[in-house]
Order: sequence, then C-alpha cells, then structure tokens
Amino acid sequence: MGNHNQGCEMKNHYRFLLSAIVGAALLSGTALASGGWTVQSSGSTYNLMEVQFKDLLKGVAVGENGVILTTLDGGVTWTPVASGVTTSLNAVEFATPMVGIADGIDGVILRTTDGGNTWTQIAGGIPDDLWGACFVTATTGTIVGQYGTILRTTDGGLSWTRQTSGTTVTLYEVDFTDAMTGTVVGQVGTILRTTDGGANWVLQTTGAGTLDFYGVHFLNALKGIAVGEAGVVRVTSDGGTMWTSQASLTTDTLFAVHFYDSMLGTAVGAKGTIIATTDGGATWVKEQSGTTRTLNEVFYSGTDRVVAVGDYGLVLTKANGGPASVSPISGTPATFALTPNYPNPFNPSTRLRFQLPAAAHARMVVYDVLGNEVAELVNENLLAGSYEVVFDAYRLASGAYYCRLDAGSYTATRTMLLMK
Repeated sequence: MGNHNQGCEMKNHYRFLLSAIVGAALLSGTALASGGWTVQSSGSTYNLMEVQFKDLLKGVAVGENGVILTTLDGGVTWTPVASGVTTSLNAVEFATPMVGIADGIDGVILRTTDGGNTWTQIAGGIPDDLWGACFVTATTGTIVGQYGTILRTTDGGLSWTRQTSGTTVTLYEVDFTDAMTGTVVGQVGTILRTTDGGANWVLQTTGAGTLDFYGVHFLNALKGIAVGEAGVVRVTSDGGTMWTSQASLTTDTLFAVHFYDSMLGTAVGAKGTIIATTDGGATWVKEQSGTTRTLNEVFYSGTDRVVAVGDYGLVLTKANGGPASVSPISGTPATFALTPNYPNPFNPSTRLRFQLPAAAHARMVVYDVLGNEVAELVNENLLAGSYEVVFDAYRLASGAYYCRLDAGSYTATRTMLLMK
C-alpha cells in the first residue's frame, strides 16, 4: 500500500497553504467529480497503487505492469517513465528529492537518483512480494512485505538486510517517526512496533480481531492511526500500547491513510470510499469521490492539496478550504492588470481579478509579511482574457498579506488585509 508519511522525514517540511483550485474549464482533459474531487487524466489504464509528492507540484505514482508516472503540476498531467520491469509496483518512497525507491511483486526494488526520471533495479535478495516502504532519513529506510518480510537499508536503498519480524503474515505498511521508532501493519489485525530501529519488533493488541490492516500513519512518536478491512479505524495516543476504535462511517475496506499535520487527514479505499478528519482522527466525515473504483493511496502534497490514486489509472485531486476557483470573465483586455481584491479587508475569502491581453503562463501567489509563500492561487498557461480568483484564507491568521501576479513579463503586487 506504499508509505503514508510525507516521505517520513519530510512530513514537517511541506508547509504550503494551497487555498484555490483551478477551475475545470481551464484544465484541459479534466472533469469535476462531486465532493470537490477532480478527476485527472493519468494516461494509464493500469491500477495505480501508490503516489508520493516531493513538493507541492512534483510527484511520482507507481502501479501494475511496472507503471511509473511523474507529474510536475500537482497531479493535473502525468508523464510515463520507463521502469524496466513489468511486475506490479506497490510502493514508491523518496529519501531525498532526488533519491527514491519503488518496490513490488517478486521482491523487485527499483532506485532512482534523479528524482524519478530514470530507475535501476537493486538486488533485494528475496523473492517475496513487497508492499510498504518508508525512509526516515536520507539513508535509513524500511520495506515490508509477504511472509512477515521486513528489510532495512542504511545506505539510501543501495543494499537491504532482513530483520526478524516474529510473524509470517503479509505486512502491508510501515511508518517511522524517527530512526528508532516505527510501526508496521498487516494481515489478521497485526500491528508491530519497534523502538530500536527494527532490531526488535513487538506485537501490539488492537482489538481488531482478524481484520487486516492496510494503512498506518503516525503524527508523532505517540499518536497514530491504522485503517483496514471493513472500514476499521484504530487510533493510539500512547505509541500503540492501547488502540481505540473510531467510527469511520463506512464498512468498505480502507487501503490508505495520510495526514498533513496533527489534525488534517484523509483515508481512502474500496468502491471509491473517502473519509476525512479535521480533528486528528477523533471524528470522520464521508466525502463523495464521484467514483466506485477502488482508491489505493492518498497523499497530502500541501496543507490544502490532496491527491488519491486507484484502479484503472484513476487520479483524483482536491483542494480543501471552501469555495475557491479561477473563472474566466468575458472580454479581451488591452493590457495586463491585477486589480485590488474585493472586499478588503476580508474574512475569510476575497476576490481578485486579473487581465491577460495575450496568452501567457500566469502564476499568482500570496505571501505573508515575512515573505513566506502561504498560497498558490494560479499556476497555469491561460489564454488571453480576464479572470477572477477566489482566495479563501480560512486557515490563516489575521494580518496583512501580499498577492503577486507574474504573467509573461508582467509583475504586480497588491496588499490584502485579513481581519477575523
């Protein structure tokens, strides 16, 4: 089921606030699904098993028949990359923005050192099917799989050694919060925990009986969420000593769970099931995905950007945060322009209009007073015309913000005041 951390060690690095989603009318080849999820064209008909983003825009997905796809625009468009194998790839995990691995059926392990553009096969030394993967540092990582397989690397994925798991069931997912502390989930309610880097694994009691666990994500060393068969959701706040049941609102199997921070998370699964939480997993709401295809993985590339992948090449993207869009307005302007936002001051949303007298690549970004990028509203090739953007700042604190538009050689900045 692949890794559900933001690259494990990267989980606290991607603090991007994406508060707008580009309208379907401006995204070639897309169609809106219900519930705010957008169906993107992956160009593949094979089942996609795992996706990971290295930043807000750059991501890699893997799947059946050795499929590897890359995206440079947040999942809107995808480019196939040669993997050199035809076996199913079940997980992809990056140790650094350039170095990563993919693993799959029959013990296949691939490695990239150029961000996913090219891949070479690494000798894993086992024939067992491999599933989850996690890098917790640039050099230290773990893979789990069939027959209780746990493999560990300390050289960035160049070589792997087997660890003793104490079980023979299939292990589907692994998550480390630091080099020593990790959790693995698998068949028949199995959850294993290590506090010594995998030298010893301890079986934990979950109360899930024989239900399989497929996904796990720890928010810190103590708090974690595991999901699996029949919609089971278990939450721990003490490192797994005690797991408590949470109402998931579904009986469909959940295959993956991912959190952006300590509060915001999403789980996906069979029949297009999507559930989300904004309180750290204490309560969940069911979202409409607009599909009945199985969703195998979900990943937050930023605080408000979520990407899910599934069967038959399905890719879904979502930008959270209330009404937000980029809408064309009739008329052909004579000059470039960025008008002041309205209303201003605002709470929590405001509108901005801009003009393009000719086709151009437009990027609109919001910065705080320290110069930190807090939202990317537009990053698209647009035709000549006038456009309106809705910016929802519901997750931001009161204060002054600056909206900058770059389009061709044109640059303009407007000051906005958020008052809550």
